[in-house]
Amino acid sequence: MRSASELAGFDCEPASVLERSRPLVRILFVVALVLALLAPGSASLAQTGAVNSVSDTDAVLLTKVRQAGLWEMPSGMMAMEKGSPIVQKVGFAIMMDHGRLDVATRALSQKLNSPVPDQPSEEQRGWLAEEMAASPGPEFDRVFANRLRAAHGQVFAVLAQLRAGTRNDDVRAFATVGNQAVMRHMTMLESTGMVDYTALPAPVVSTTAAPTGIQLGLDTSQMAVVGALFLLVGGGLFYVLRQIKSNRGRARTSRPAAARTGGSHG
Repeated sequence: MRSASELAGFDCEPASVLERSRPLVRILFVVALVLALLAPGSASLAQTGAVNSVSDTDAVLLTKVRQAGLWEMPSGMMAMEKGSPIVQKVGFAIMMDHGRLDVATRALSQKLNSPVPDQPSEEQRGWLAEEMAASPGPEFDRVFANRLRAAHGQVFAVLAQLRAGTRNDDVRAFATVGNQAVMRHMTMLESTGMVDYTALPAPVVSTTAAPTGIQLGLDTSQMAVVGALFLLVGGGLFYVLRQIKSNRGRARTSRPAAARTGGSHG
């Protein structure tokens, strides 16, 4: 699987290069999509015979990333056709990023014997229909930027939770790459200046404070040991500081005497 730096380090192509490569990108995208649909996960799994176990939450992660690519790649293609110059660049970058991430998703799903969907969700298909209905230019720009930014915010939170709790090393590395890509895409979408932040859902953060002492799980005997160590270390530090101060005082008082001795010899 590609490293996080490889996936997250993609830069937007200059406008001139983008214009020249647009027909080729369309062809390659369509070919890749056809090949992906003709090679579902079950057929690949039959060839590889992978039997690695995967948890339900790990399967959710693979599904979320796969479905994100299935609607964001077509969105990126529409952005190249209907968007303003900056939206075209953002759409191109998102489409290319998800193309590479989709390859990693399907490879990991095969390894873990965890099938992934071949179609966007019903909600995502509705978003695609909304983009298709939008007029080229400012109207499409707003729909594209806000729909994708809201969706990226949702999947970013899910990936972060799954990354924090997964027991699978491969899934952990995959979630890291995916989260970096999502963060990069959110930043690019925000750079269009079209995102309506007031329409985004408010963050949900737990404000419940943990009881005192629970964080470390210390019982009474352990707390007594910690207190003794604190006193020992604190007392040792106090003693060292007193010694340093005392040595400096003796050094100051010895300097005038040495000067007088030196003067009598001169």
